Amino acid sequence: MDFKRIIFTAFLFIIVQFGFAQDSLKAKTELDQIWDNYDLFHEATIQNRFIKHADVVQLIQKHVNSGLFINEEIGKSVRGRSINHLSYGRGKTKVLLWSQMHGDESTATMALFDLFNFLSGNDEFDPLRRLIKNNLELHFVPMLNPDGAQEWKRRNDLEIDINRDARLLVTPEGRTLMDIAKRIEPQIAFNLHDQSTLYAAGRTDKTATISFLAPAYNYPKDMNESRKRATQLILEMNDVLQSKSPGNVAKYDDAFDPRCFGDTFQAMGISTILIESGGFRADPEKQFIRKLNFYALIRALESIATNSYQSQSLAKYDAIPENSRSLYDLLIRNVSITKEGIAFRTNLGINLAQIKGPNFASMTYNGRVEEIGDMELSYAHQEIEASTMNLVPGKVKFLMKAEWDSLSRDEEFELLKEGYLYVKHTDSQSSSGSVSGRILHLTNQDNSPVQTATIGQQAQFILIEGSKPRYAIIKGFVIDLTKELQDLTFPE
Repeated sequence: MDFKRIIFTAFLFIIVQFGFAQDSLKAKTELDQIWDNYDLFHEATIQNRFIKHADVVQLIQKHVNSGLFINEEIGKSVRGRSINHLSYGRGKTKVLLWSQMHGDESTATMALFDLFNFLSGNDEFDPLRRLIKNNLELHFVPMLNPDGAQEWKRRNDLEIDINRDARLLVTPEGRTLMDIAKRIEPQIAFNLHDQSTLYAAGRTDKTATISFLAPAYNYPKDMNESRKRATQLILEMNDVLQSKSPGNVAKYDDAFDPRCFGDTFQAMGISTILIESGGFRADPEKQFIRKLNFYALIRALESIATNSYQSQSLAKYDAIPENSRSLYDLLIRNVSITKEGIAFRTNLGINLAQIKGPNFASMTYNGRVEEIGDMELSYAHQEIEASTMNLVPGKVKFLMKAEWDSLSRDEEFELLKEGYLYVKHTDSQSSSGSVSGRILHLTNQDNSPVQTATIGQQAQFILIEGSKPRYAIIKGFVIDLTKELQDLTFPE
């Protein structure tokens, strides 16, 4: 090859590479614009996690009316609620996405309706919509377990975990999912779940906000073409999520379980991707995590439509940290406590138990002590460094019932700042417990409110610094006593 040909070849290579770089930059910019304009696609009628079957049916009808989606009832739950299947697009590659096979795992359900809004839109993102519509045939089952969703529980009304029913197919919901998969024969599937908010991305203080898995299809956990494609798609989604929530992506344990639909579908040759929505600080209703789901799914669909995932190296999958159940809701480090007459410094791990509200449409929380001891490798959503503090029981204020009834919120807060957590009536034996709208805890029928930190005990005590209360821990929530009352939020 002569010198001129070498120069020409090098120049041509630079031009081609520049074109690839420009295309990559354009794709990234478009995704960023979608992220920035998420409010245009956010389904505003869904404001919290507790979406019900009736909500889903109503929203499905809205999208059927748009003329872009086709809806069919493909089965019924144990209680006779419809299981709906929506389809969109006319491409060759078939993709199946299902959500809420566990009734109390709804983050992706919310995100799917945001995705439906995007696909129904008409704006500068129309080229991406056409790309998806012309290359993919999308199939959605947005709520597989409507009975579980109705009562905000994991299992169906036979008390069977649908995701452990892929072999026996005892549940009507499980049979419905298997039937639709066999009928449409998708090349790719997305199994959309939620996981505990207490998982970390590796042994770090970063929450595992999104966890991925390309499920194994056999016990040796071999890699075949189906699983390889799922893994490469995960890497595509991980790349874009790292730009929006760096360090908050993990991978789920890949032990093979033939009872599970993801493992079973992988063995059937369907490239299956598990997405687990975990926790994120100050996002109890998972609205930011919902946005991350939406964003990741947009990227995945674009990648499938263009086959861009095929350039991903599987070696990158090893770099994604594994899920680690090493987080607490609250961790108090190096606090001095006294038990059995012995004073010592230690660490307290506190978790918030969820308590379902009326009609299974809300949630309250009650913190309990889960761990006492060395917690060097543990982290929390909220931490207090208490090396200068002592844990002491909350004091009991004796008041007549009329005095309690007339106590203003400001006066109640002043008592809290003095270390009082409880009120006991001197002239009444009305019921004990927390009272809505009140700061202090009524303890009429309890002569021994929480005295110290004990495993399983309610997290209800005072942290003093010197002789002055610094924090009140009420039902596992931290109240900073140096702040003004109007700046604080108290647990219900």
